[in-house]
Amino acid sequence: MSGTSGTAANHWSAAPDFCPPQYTTSFDGPSGTIFHCRYDAAVTVSIGGALWTRTWWNMAGETVTEYLPPAKASLGSWDTQFDDDYAAWMSTQSPVTPACATC
Repeated sequence: MSGTSGTAANHWSAAPDFCPPQYTTSFDGPSGTIFHCRYDAAVTVSIGGALWTRTWWNMAGETVTEYLPPAKASLGSWDTQFDDDYAAWMSTQSPVTPACATC
């Protein structure tokens, strides 16, 4: 990246806190829940101080890019795999039931 308006940095994933929910899995271990992220890290790109993308990657060579709102507003079109995976994951989640207001 040239100039001072763009930055990029690698950040290691840490499921469930820094891993997209559609790529986070969990199972019960002997000492509690164990979380795993499909991706090992993300290269985060900021332009003009705004977060634009995170390209999630793993040691097997798989990648997926998360385009944030500023990038989507500027680009017009992008690879939608991250959004498609999120929508598919959301469709498998149980609906959230609001707390009972009269209980």
